[in-house]
Amino acid sequence: MDKEKHKKLIKDFPKSVVKKAPQGKFGDYVPHHIYTQRLVDVVPGEYNFMFTEIRDKDNSIVGAKCTLQIDGLGMVEEVGDVDTNALKRNITESEVLKLAVSDGIKRCCMRFGIGLELWTGGTTEEEHYANDTTEKKQAPSVVKPVSAPVRTDADKSQDSLSPAVETKTSSASPSNPVEILKAANFSTVGNTHPKGGSKALDELGLWCMCGGDVEYIPEGKKTNSKGPDFRCQLMGNCTAGDTVDGRVFAKSWWLADFKKETPAAWINYVQALNGVVMPKAKSLDEVEDWEAPF
Repeated sequence: MDKEKHKKLIKDFPKSVVKKAPQGKFGDYVPHHIYTQRLVDVVPGEYNFMFTEIRDKDNSIVGAKCTLQIDGLGMVEEVGDVDTNALKRNITESEVLKLAVSDGIKRCCMRFGIGLELWTGGTTEEEHYANDTTEKKQAPSVVKPVSAPVRTDADKSQDSLSPAVETKTSSASPSNPVEILKAANFSTVGNTHPKGGSKALDELGLWCMCGGDVEYIPEGKKTNSKGPDFRCQLMGNCTAGDTVDGRVFAKSWWLADFKKETPAAWINYVQALNGVVMPKAKSLDEVEDWEAPF
């Protein structure tokens, strides 16, 4: 599956279709037909959904085993559940099966990253631990500036040697990170992941260690103030992420990088997007005796 189609498939659902949980229930939700519409719109004829009923000891339908296969992404299996209150209402078997299948297709879609934001609440593994006061493992508290661009050690070391760094709007194509870096006079050194050395940035975008494309999430687009600045778009299918308490988390990165996992080129890329332009190096003929050559 090409990258653009995959982005459309796992794009967050618009707020207009997200429903508030009924009284006594937890978590916002999107109706099952919206999931089906997403599949029909983005991968028409390229998916297959199947199910079989699950019966209890007295042969009553209590759920559905559901299978969703999407060309180019693989196949997943999930169990569609039925709320116990619905079972108590003495509804027909066909109604129970419809509820179970509706739940099952949403769970299958979630495994492909469709609507995953509704299941995780926009949280990542680190946020999950940070918000759980009963969990011993907690991520260190990091305070980030709201508006000031992040500065690398290399930037700070040049303060006493070079003119003030300019800020201006970049004319480079927003879809080409390498072009953006070069236009702002940033080096593209550091365009690999610190752990493993796999490609992290090229002309086509930012990349996860698993091979999935990575999205930069500006402050204005975050649903959670503790949310990451970068996230793999393969979501639940990201093999570089982690599974915590049965929940699948896509690999995420922060600009305030206490784990030392964020590629240096990504940090420079964000600075360039924020209008930071590094001074150009001077030729030896342009350098005065008292000047540094930058």
